[in-house]
Amino acid sequence: MEFGNLENLIYFIFPVLSLILLIIGYEKKKKGLKFLNISNNKKIDFLKIFFINIGTVLVCISLLSPQKLIEEKEVERKGNSIYILMDTSRSMLTKDIYPNRIERAKTIAKNIILNLKGDKVGIIPFSDSAYIQMPLTDDYKIAENFINVIDTNLLSGGGTNIFEGLSIANKSFEETETKNKIVLVISDGGDTDDKTLDFIKKNNIKVYSVGVGTEKGSVIPDNKKSGFIKDEKGNIVVSSLNSKFLKEMSEISNGKYFEVNNLSDNTKEFIFDIETLDKSKIKDEKISIYEKYFQWFLGIGLLFILVGYFLKGGTKYEK
Repeated sequence: MEFGNLENLIYFIFPVLSLILLIIGYEKKKKGLKFLNISNNKKIDFLKIFFINIGTVLVCISLLSPQKLIEEKEVERKGNSIYILMDTSRSMLTKDIYPNRIERAKTIAKNIILNLKGDKVGIIPFSDSAYIQMPLTDDYKIAENFINVIDTNLLSGGGTNIFEGLSIANKSFEETETKNKIVLVISDGGDTDDKTLDFIKKNNIKVYSVGVGTEKGSVIPDNKKSGFIKDEKGNIVVSSLNSKFLKEMSEISNGKYFEVNNLSDNTKEFIFDIETLDKSKIKDEKISIYEKYFQWFLGIGLLFILVGYFLKGGTKYEK
């Protein structure tokens, strides 16, 4: 027999406290009865302490989840491999959606990751360049932590080089021999790039894209200086959502385009869509099957406590 919840050993302090309190109570009762010249059945008092304390011990043992290993099985786990490409260009600081594009993009990515079921996910920030911030993993908590630290200062430059991010993702897919190459691009868009479109088709990458922002757009805050980013002529730059290229990437790869602004967010459809895809083998997992015995210890323990509680001994006056 083994125990599944050894962290509950701390609860064994209660039988110790129970024994101490019962003994103190017995001594006080003994002195009080002696003062009143009343004798008590010592055997009953002993049994009362015994049943209550042993019952408490048995209840604490049940909290440790006593169990016996019945068998172990090898289970094949299947899932998709997904790279999230996060746009970290300066235009993602625009506040045309709350609180700004980059923070909203991070929220979208975290919500998607938390709804994945067995799929592997990796993160690639991109701007003028790109790199793998987190390789493919099924540890969603770590992925969430990596997303939290993403900002527009991760990469130098302020452009939107989606091709670089896709190239890095494809190389990783080739190394892991994944069945479906799935990429989720979260960006405020960019100019149409035929090289990128050809690369997507040639390497059979399924691109889902999320357009973050509004067509009306807004000015871009300048974090290095007070004020807003200006062009070479000194005019304040207004950044608008350029969804055309994002839509083209998704269309040619049989993916989907989603748009997020202050009024709508349909990115949950991404989860439903990838669930319909054929999944490849992620890894083999060993599953242990146990027979649980906690209910026996719990039942007998509670019975002992009740017996001890209702056990009464006779008293009589001494002459």
